[in-house]
Amino acid sequence: MSVLVQEQINSIYPGLLAITEQPLDPVRNAYVSADTKRELLKTLLEKAGAISLLSLGQAINTIEYDPVWYYALRSRTPKILFDKWNRFERYAHSTNRLRIEEKSDYSALFTRYGIEGHQPSTPENLLICGIMIALLEIIGCQNLECYMQDGEGDWLKVREKLQFTLPKNNGMLACGLDTSRWLIAWHTVIPRQIDHDNSQPELNLELPPIKPLQNRDKVKRVTRHIANDISRIWKIEDVAFEMEYSIRSLQRLLTQSNLNFSKLIRLIRIQFACNMLSQEKSSLTAIAFCLGFSDSAHFSRDFKASMGISPSQYRKSLCS
Repeated sequence: MSVLVQEQINSIYPGLLAITEQPLDPVRNAYVSADTKRELLKTLLEKAGAISLLSLGQAINTIEYDPVWYYALRSRTPKILFDKWNRFERYAHSTNRLRIEEKSDYSALFTRYGIEGHQPSTPENLLICGIMIALLEIIGCQNLECYMQDGEGDWLKVREKLQFTLPKNNGMLACGLDTSRWLIAWHTVIPRQIDHDNSQPELNLELPPIKPLQNRDKVKRVTRHIANDISRIWKIEDVAFEMEYSIRSLQRLLTQSNLNFSKLIRLIRIQFACNMLSQEKSSLTAIAFCLGFSDSAHFSRDFKASMGISPSQYRKSLCS
């Protein structure tokens, strides 16, 4: 998130504020302190207004490849995106969190709150609101609208027809808008076409020998479906539903092919991990998050069990 903010400020508001020349970790940003980030956003609000903060997220789909945003944008539904967001906050050990309450298939209520005595600031709330709006629109939410409450409890529309609409002069504080809570609604979802996404080279996944031979193509199709969003926490019932299998039929297919669902997921994740460790400079924490592991320790255990060495040792071996 700090990468996104820094790149956009340097692009749109050059010279506004220089934070660091060091590369930033997209999950655990150890190079920019929380106080520095808050000061950056406060300065942007004061100098460029509230819409500038809400609009920063609109660049997510255009910035240079970043694995965290890349896999967020492969979410086929808002629910999948929300699950990734919640997992991201746990990975990042965020002191400011976002509670997401799905009100229907087409709306959700978002509430920002702090833990360990921290409370999110208005600029932070505006940034996160804008990022969530951008993510939902990019993954396919149509006719999205966003509302915030004023000082009297009335819901005011702040996003409509792909435009942010605020009181004149960006008077967010003057009219008492509660930026810590917002409602987002959309009319329908038309998922992005990601089966033939050319933004990253296709990974040629290897499968163990599959017999009988007539199962091979079926297992490959299941594998490709999972691999299209490896960051998702997959359940066998989700794969079965989306590929028009019964759960029992899918289990039988995998069993006949000397596989089971957890083994297939692990096999795909480890191959993705090897590719990311060799091709990217992302931290091990970022890779673990992007590949759907519950935490970095789980990633390291699974990787070592499969490859015989830890992820860091594997990356070092590629450089030797």
